[in-house]
This record gives sequence, C-alpha cells and structure tokens, in this order.
Amino acid sequence: MLRPTRRSAAPRARPETAVPRPPRPLIRPAPRSAMFFPLVVLLAVLPGLAAIRSWDLTSPGPLWGLRAMAVAVDGMVVDQTGAGDAIKPGRESSGYRSVALQPPLYPWLAAVGLKLSGDCDPLACVLPSYIAGAAIVILAYFQGRLWRGGGMGLAAAMFMAFSPSLLLREQEMTPYLLAAAGAVAALHAYAARTRLAAESADPRRRSLLWSVVGGLSLGASLLSVAAFGLIAVVVAALHQVYLKAGAAADPTYRPPSPGGLRGWLREGGAVDGATALGVAALVAAPWHVAMFMTHGWGLFTPLILPASGWTESYNLATRLLELAPIATPLALYGAVRAVRRALASEGDDRETLGGSLWVAWAAVAALALSLWTNGPRQALEILLLVPLNLLAASTVADLVNRRISVRALIGLAPATAFCLAWWASKDLRGALDDVLSGNAGTATTLSLHVALDLMIVSVFLARALERWAGRRDDRQRRVLATFLLAVLAATAGLGAREMVFRHGETSDLLMLRTMILRRNRERPFSHVAVVSPPRSWSEPGDEPGSLDAPYPGSRLRFILRSALPDLPQIDLASVDELLTLPDEQRLVVLYGVGGRLSYSMQSRLGLEAIHPGRTGMLDAYATASGRVVNR
Repeated sequence: MLRPTRRSAAPRARPETAVPRPPRPLIRPAPRSAMFFPLVVLLAVLPGLAAIRSWDLTSPGPLWGLRAMAVAVDGMVVDQTGAGDAIKPGRESSGYRSVALQPPLYPWLAAVGLKLSGDCDPLACVLPSYIAGAAIVILAYFQGRLWRGGGMGLAAAMFMAFSPSLLLREQEMTPYLLAAAGAVAALHAYAARTRLAAESADPRRRSLLWSVVGGLSLGASLLSVAAFGLIAVVVAALHQVYLKAGAAADPTYRPPSPGGLRGWLREGGAVDGATALGVAALVAAPWHVAMFMTHGWGLFTPLILPASGWTESYNLATRLLELAPIATPLALYGAVRAVRRALASEGDDRETLGGSLWVAWAAVAALALSLWTNGPRQALEILLLVPLNLLAASTVADLVNRRISVRALIGLAPATAFCLAWWASKDLRGALDDVLSGNAGTATTLSLHVALDLMIVSVFLARALERWAGRRDDRQRRVLATFLLAVLAATAGLGAREMVFRHGETSDLLMLRTMILRRNRERPFSHVAVVSPPRSWSEPGDEPGSLDAPYPGSRLRFILRSALPDLPQIDLASVDELLTLPDEQRLVVLYGVGGRLSYSMQSRLGLEAIHPGRTGMLDAYATASGRVVNR
C-alpha cells in the first residue's frame, strides 16, 4: 500500500531586511537663499546702531522732542499745541506751534520710549527714526526678492543700509523716515498684490489681505507727515496705467464682458484699491477731524509753509549724486534696461513688472522733489533713494549673472568713479554748481577740464581692460569681480564715514544734562532759569535753533525738559533779573551771554558753577552746597 507523498512546500521568501533610516539632524539643512534674511537683518540693525550713537539735535528735531515730552509728561495725547504757551520767545513758540499742528505718530512713539526709559532719556526720541530706517532696509530686501530673488534683494539692502542719507536721518528725531517707511510698505503691499493677481488663479482673499496691509501702512504714513503718503497712490496708479496699456496691446487679451461688472472690478483692482484707501482713512482721519474741529483751517498751515531744510533753488541732478554717488550711475543703467525690457516684452514676467514699478516709483519721487518745493524733502529723498538702490542692485545682479557683458564697464566704471570723486571733492562740486548757475570762471573751467581729462583717461583704461579680457572667461570674471568688490568697499566706506560723532553742541548739551541729573539727585531744584540776550528772541537774522546764532532755541529747552520734566523753564533777558527770583534751590543756565558770571555776582546770588561750557556760550550754575536757602 503506497503512502501518499507529501507535497513539497513552496520555498518561503525571506523577509527583506528594512534599511535603517539615517538619524534625523536636529536642524534641517536650509538652502543658501535662506541665509539672506539673517544677513539683511544684520545690515538693517548694525550700521544704524552704530550711527545712532552719533545722534544730534538738528532742528527741528528738538521741537519734536518737546512735543513728545508733552505727550509723555503732560498727558496731551491728541493736541500738544497748548505746551507752546509756556515758551516765552515768540519765534520759538511759533516754531513749536507749526510742529505741533503736524500729524502725531512720531511724538506718540517717542513718548512710549520716554516712558519706558524711566528718566526721559533723550535717546528715546531718536529710536522711532532708527526703527523706521531699519524697516526701510528690510523692505528694500523684500521688494528685490519679490521680483528678482534673494540675491538681488540682498544687494539692494546693502546699498540702503550703508546709504549716508539714510544713516543721517536715523540720527535725527524727525518724522521723515517714519513717513517714508509707511509709503515704502504701502508700495510693497501693492507690489505683492500685483504679483499675486498676475500669477494666481484665484487671488481674492490674499489680495484683500495685502490691501489691508497697504492701507494700514498708508495710514501710518499720513499720520507721520501730512499728505506725504499720497505719493504712493500716484505711483500705484501710474503703474496700473502701464499694466492696462500693455494688456490692451496684447493680442491674446480679452476685456471683461460689459455685463460682468464684478469681474471688471476684481480685474482692475478697484475693490482692493478702495479697501486700502478706506483703511488708510480709518487710521488717519480721526486725528485730523479732531484737530480740525479745534483749529479750523489753520491745521493745514504746515502744508503751505516751507519745511525744514527748504531752499529756494534745488538741482535734482546734483542732489541725486549727493544721495547715492555710487548707486546713481548703476541705477540709471538699470532704469534704461528696465524701460527697454518693458517696451520690448510681450508678456508680464516678474522682471518686467518689477522694473516698470521701480521706474515709475523713481519718476514720481523725482517729480515730487522738483515740483513740491515746500514739501518734506528729507522724506522725499529717502522715498527716491529706495527705487534708485533697487535699480542699482538689479544692475549688480545682472553683472553677477553675466547677463551684462564686460563691455558695459567701459561706461559704468568711469561714471561711478567720477560720481564718487564729485561727492568727495568740494572743489569739483563747487565748479559744477558754478557751471549750472552760470557763474563759471577761469578756475572753474580749469577744474572741470582736469576732471574731464581724467574721465577720458579712465574710459581708455576701461577699454584696455575690456580688450585684455577679450573672450577669455577667467579674465572677464576677474574684471567683474574687481569692479563689484570696489563698489562694495566704496559703499561700506561711505556709510562708515557717517557713523563718526561730529556734533560738538549736542555733546555739550548731553554733558550738561548729566551734571543736572547728578546735582538734582543730591539737592532737588525748585526752579530753572535760562539767561540769554533779548536780540536772540526777536532779530529776524537769526534762525531758530541755528548753530551759529546765539539763540537758546529748542535744543536747550528740550534737554532741560528731559532732565527736569516737572519744572517749567523761566526765560530771562539779563543776569540782573536773577535777583528777582525767590531764594530757593535754583539752576541757572547762561546761553549766548558772551561771558561767565563774575565771582561777585556768584557770591551775591549764592551760586556755584557745575558745568562750564567749552566756548563760554553754555554755562550752568546751581545753588552753592553750603548755602541755606529760604523755603
């Protein structure tokens, strides 16, 4: 009997051994472009932080500081014009009133800093300018990254961070940087919304969000300097005209149907624009309405009067070279390339859209500088400086990416060297100004002839370098690297030059404040008297707050108010009026008297010197230590 054979089992497949995963790193490696933003933050913070150590009391900055003190100490949040009643000199009082009628965002922020400092440190009044300057550098990076990538944005941020004009404004307690930062933020929100509408199929929610952000930024600009933020609206409108004209010329463009009103509104951006303007009105209108109910049409007086730094003649070409001596030739070259690309391009790619926006931005800002003669020129110059640096950074990016040949350096290198030499040489600057004003003489002609000869020689040298490079890629790379490194070094050098402390009067006033605080802790003062000649109160030849005029102005008043916020300042015209003051713990400051108190007068008044001025123009005396005062 046969046994059934067992069926041979199929061979089992061996389970595959799982490949162990490598351990996950604690920090995930990031792409190289992710390192751009930390570098930009350092560029925005460090140069400005070094420059703010050299802050100065340039007029009308102390008047804005007095206004911030009125908010922080006196509680005048909405209307600070009442603080001018305690200022005795008429011209100084009228100057303060013109400042107090301007929008209040800057004194509000400065008042927050004064409260947080604890002892009303004057440096707190400069911090809003520093923060606004850092924000402008970061916004320039975002604007460049939006259209051309992070590398181009980093170059724009570098140009902005080391700009002497920006660093100079960061040292002043004025609202111009705050207004410019609000306008730049509004234009960046418009740019983000424009790119979203061009690339996204359904951009409704995100475009509305950018419209709200733009409206808040525009409102902040209008709350800093009156009517300044409206320039951003003009730039956006001009750019929209270009976009509509380009779309109408496109044969594939189909206009919205006549019945599709909602689609036309969405496509044209009317809803987003109305949203931004509505948000801006909600932010800026309440203060203007409240002040108009109190002061009437006098509220708009600062729009008619010339702003600080106003001069009758203003040459835009020379001012461009002063603002950005290195970036100006690169920006002009980039603007020409952007215009040619916009005219020749059949589609709306990122590079074309961004370049057209920057050109329109620079054109509107330049026209505003030329036509708005009594406007805030400091803010207008910063607003023009941003697109100039963006266009210059686009040229640098094209050089790095080899989209521009070495032959272009034949014109770029000599032009950059000439602009830098003009900026550094006072003689060359004066000669060019004489030619533009029609007052050229023999010396002027000779100076310009030498400069022209040097420029021609530099052109031939650049031409010789281009021939030496030829078609060899390694030599071309050396020439481009040398030019770009020279531009980088010169840009950083110009910025570092602006970080040196050069304001002797500010240093003297800060030392006076230190001595007052030290003496006030030992023996608190009962009243503060400032003796200055009466001619400085009424003579029309002395500008309020001028460094050359013997005028106490707002500098000394602001320093005394920050040191002793609870004591009003008593303005006297002569030393003899000190005898009429009560015999208490007193602080006496002599400003512009032309000599120190004699020892006999000090003994008669019971005073002793606590701060002898370096020039005899700012001396401080306090009640002698061993004197018993009558209370």
